[in-house]
Amino acid sequence: MPLLSDRDIAYVSKSFERLRDEVNVKLFVDSEEGEYNKKTIELLREFCAISPKLNLEVGNLAKDKERAQSFGIDKSPGILVAGKEMKEHIYYFGIPAGYQFAALIDDIVDVSTGRTRLSPATIASLQRIEKPVEISVFVSISEQLCAGAVRIAHQFAMENDKIWASMIDAEQFTELAIHNTVTRVPKIIVNGLLSVDEPLNEEDFLEHVLSATE
Repeated sequence: MPLLSDRDIAYVSKSFERLRDEVNVKLFVDSEEGEYNKKTIELLREFCAISPKLNLEVGNLAKDKERAQSFGIDKSPGILVAGKEMKEHIYYFGIPAGYQFAALIDDIVDVSTGRTRLSPATIASLQRIEKPVEISVFVSISEQLCAGAVRIAHQFAMENDKIWASMIDAEQFTELAIHNTVTRVPKIIVNGLLSVDEPLNEEDFLEHVLSATE
């Protein structure tokens, strides 16, 4: 049975009318078995079939380890969303379902059009960052506020290729969540140092990212 309903397909199709350039979606799993992996593969295959501008690659994390690592994927399921030149570092670790499904749609539209929805002031500040920044957003796919945090982080990564931004499903990657003391979501971690246990607006999120580069 398909994962996407007719209503889902109609909504995505309407959103994808805005696509301009092709978008690469790289998915790596450690096995095609297991509920998370199977559902993620099926979801992305159905999703990417909606538009010819989406190029989906499905790989095996164990067999294609070097290729997965070249894309920055080290967990299963791991997804990279990037444009033609593969400069963006936009990751989903875990199935992009629930509220994260809408975030994925918006990410793809932004990558395809080459434009984010950030303010000009935020974009100017991000473009001055010269040091690498890693943003991890631990989420629950059932929490709406998590999608907003993921979207801001991913848009930051679209504006500066020195920024790596990842959604991490805390319910799937429990050991990693425990290691990072995730007790509530969204939990935002910047460069492994700054940690915030609440949603942030664009301006406050930017302030934390800039602080991590000082």
